[in-house]
Amino acid sequence: MAKTGGFANFATGEKKTGAVLLPTHFSTASQANKEGKQFGNLVRTYAAKSSKVMDENNQSLVDVTDSEMIITANDSFGYSSRFSATGDEHPLFDGQTLNMTDEQMDRLENRLNTAQKNGNILHEMAFSMRGDWLGENGLYDPETKQLDQDRLKRAEQHIVQDLFDKGGAQPLGESPDDVIWFGAVHQDTDHLNMHIWYAKESKETRPSMLHKSGEPKGVIDFKAKKQAESKFRYELESDATKIKRADVYEAVGNYRSSIKNDTLSKLDETHHYAADLQKIFEVLPKDLRGRWKVGNTDSIVTDDSSRMATANRQMNQLIDKMLTHELKDDYQSFQATAQKMDGMMQETHGQQHQGQLKWSEKQDNRLRKELANGIYRQFNENFKEPTNDQQIKNKTDRLFQKNKDGNFEKIRQANGVDRKGNESKDIQQNKDKKKNQPAHKKVVAPMGKMNKIAKKMTQQSKQEVQQMHRMLQDMDDSMSQNVSDESLSRHI
Repeated sequence: MAKTGGFANFATGEKKTGAVLLPTHFSTASQANKEGKQFGNLVRTYAAKSSKVMDENNQSLVDVTDSEMIITANDSFGYSSRFSATGDEHPLFDGQTLNMTDEQMDRLENRLNTAQKNGNILHEMAFSMRGDWLGENGLYDPETKQLDQDRLKRAEQHIVQDLFDKGGAQPLGESPDDVIWFGAVHQDTDHLNMHIWYAKESKETRPSMLHKSGEPKGVIDFKAKKQAESKFRYELESDATKIKRADVYEAVGNYRSSIKNDTLSKLDETHHYAADLQKIFEVLPKDLRGRWKVGNTDSIVTDDSSRMATANRQMNQLIDKMLTHELKDDYQSFQATAQKMDGMMQETHGQQHQGQLKWSEKQDNRLRKELANGIYRQFNENFKEPTNDQQIKNKTDRLFQKNKDGNFEKIRQANGVDRKGNESKDIQQNKDKKKNQPAHKKVVAPMGKMNKIAKKMTQQSKQEVQQMHRMLQDMDDSMSQNVSDESLSRHI
């Protein structure tokens, strides 16, 4: 960070750098011992007495007219304020106070020196904040140089425990009071820096927290660090910033839902899409019938690593056609709205790394994946009879309802699929006939010989019919004899 030669002369107009950055530094006890330094010296020589720190320009920049709201806010945090506490003398802060007393600072020094004697690591982190971001969120006034330091300190108090608990293989502290930490607001650079220092006080003995040499590990999990950075930033954002971002999220979600529903409706109702749907249906893996989907990926996989690749390629062509023609207007609005978030993300996080997808590109992939899965779901439903619960859910949870004369139903009928997932009887019977046909051809007998055989079979048939009639007549005669009521009832 560049020195400004004054207090709160923060640079503005730097939209290409992140709103909040979190560089990290570690100092080992062995290194400090070699250099003849004490962890506790930081409290007086660097943080408290340094020209970097001042409290005179500490002022709340959020208009609050109700004095009861101020009291409630202070009570809810349980922290003392520079302007309300008596006996507070220094702008250093920790988990209990926003401005430490001499007594608290003495105790802090002693505990830090104990941590060094026990061979522990001193962690240093700096929340570096861009000037215009501070101004946009009501934390800094570039004209008066006023800075809402109390609000900044409270935000840091709220997130440090996550760093202690999630930064290493195990929580840094082995008890609630085993971690010592303090912070300071530095204002003499072009970005505002909020430094925190923290260390484990008791001797580290847990194997997962030690190097093979026996020295404690000076590492912090990258994911935990980014989460802390994000939570800190969210704590400080103004309601206007949050609402602006929420409006974009909501608009993108609404466009996505509308496009998904319109896609299914238009595919079902528009005649010229029947052929596209049939092409997809024909190349779906038969052994996955009823379970077709894109898969657990962020986008539609079209290479041969997926068994759905051939169908996915056809699906992409169909989706491109839909988004280019029938759904063009909504899709363009969806893209333009999502790109607004790209600008907001750049202002918050800075420029992206090369090859990293923009937020709008991720949303486009998500839309296409959900469109594909929606179409595959309709194919899957061709092979099952929906239960009553499913029918109710379809009516209440989905806007799209298949038309009984629509393209999805025509594909089901064209492929001989009944409502229970079986092929139609005619198609099945034809398959059975083909399956039962002998593989070899029989020798055909001469026509004359076949006529004689047929004549003889006819004569035999007549004789058999006459004999059957005589048998039936005899049975009728025997049944026509008188039968008593008792025997009749038994017969019945």
